[in-house]
Amino acid sequence: MMPRVVVTGEGMMTAAGAGVDAGQEALWSGKTVIAPSERLNGALMADIGEFDPAPWLGNKGVRVLDRGTRLLCIAAQMALTASKYTPAATVADGDPDLGLVVGTLFGGVHSIASFDWTGITEGPSWVSPMEFANTVVNAAAGQAAIKQKLRGVNSTVCSGLASGLYAMSYAADFLRFGRARYLLAGGMEEVCEETSLGFRKLGISSPSGAVRPFAENRDGAAPGEGAAIWMLETAETAEARGVEPMFEVLGFGAFYDAHPTIGYNPRGEGAAAAIRMAIANSDLKPEDIGGIVASANGGVAGDDMEARALKAVFGEGLTGLPICAPKALFGEAMGAGGAIGALVAGFALRRGELPPTVGASATNGLQLSSGAQTLRGENILINAFSCEGNNACLVVRPWKK
Repeated sequence: MMPRVVVTGEGMMTAAGAGVDAGQEALWSGKTVIAPSERLNGALMADIGEFDPAPWLGNKGVRVLDRGTRLLCIAAQMALTASKYTPAATVADGDPDLGLVVGTLFGGVHSIASFDWTGITEGPSWVSPMEFANTVVNAAAGQAAIKQKLRGVNSTVCSGLASGLYAMSYAADFLRFGRARYLLAGGMEEVCEETSLGFRKLGISSPSGAVRPFAENRDGAAPGEGAAIWMLETAETAEARGVEPMFEVLGFGAFYDAHPTIGYNPRGEGAAAAIRMAIANSDLKPEDIGGIVASANGGVAGDDMEARALKAVFGEGLTGLPICAPKALFGEAMGAGGAIGALVAGFALRRGELPPTVGASATNGLQLSSGAQTLRGENILINAFSCEGNNACLVVRPWKK
């Protein structure tokens, strides 16, 4: 029998605030944090703003870390602290039992753009070698491992908007197959001038400034940023440490829909296949799902595709099945979005209810609400669907021996 993978710690940095308590409070308040950004000339987004990493990371070695890496390091520190993890033995050069798996869409895109722009406009001799380290897509994972002294598995997963959820599944598989003992896993993404401009140029941003997932009058998304991390381990190692797990990670499903880079398969076949796979790999049936954390971000095509996929899988069982769409609060956090959704599912399991969906209105038969909704069962499905074809789903439930 495969080891059971459990969550023993969680960390979160979003525009709602620092830490899981701030995230929960914002979710259940029913208010969005999407607003004009003072940092980026009034662009509408879920922006964390300027923040000081020193309370979590200290001052040493922080200057060389870019914005996204700082977010990741803080969330990882929170998850480690919450898990009550300490190395089995003091190792001067780091902990070989603890690793990190990070999902991201762009990595440090502002670092990449700044480095390249300096080289183009000023010439190669004016480019700082110190800044090059932040331009590779796995820089955040590597820098976080250095900062936290993690000598175990270190991987970066790039699967579009589904990256964070893929990273959590990747880490869970490593634990099940005995390739790691403890893994921090989740997603990270920053918002900067380049991502804000990209959203606008591609027509993704909501012209009205109101993000309304699944609503008939939805008109687009708003960029968001943050980092969300779980501390994952097996039930056996948690018991040996004397730590009570928070949740259990069940099945994962993934399916790739080959389609245009910024388009969705309108039939939702890949998304439906990923949902079915996640449920089947959890040894469950669709009727065993008690709530859904949706991937919907207010975009016209993506939300329609997800709604079609849900109806294909659940049929009449979708009636009365509670659904929440947290991107109405946190924005489209890209590579971190699926991981944020996973933490939202954990919050819901603790409370026994899904949080409100900001701006919920007529939603074509889906059970969204501007108020909290009681879960219909103990298993929650988390969706992360990406516009270039990556579809990922994960099922979690409360821990029970």
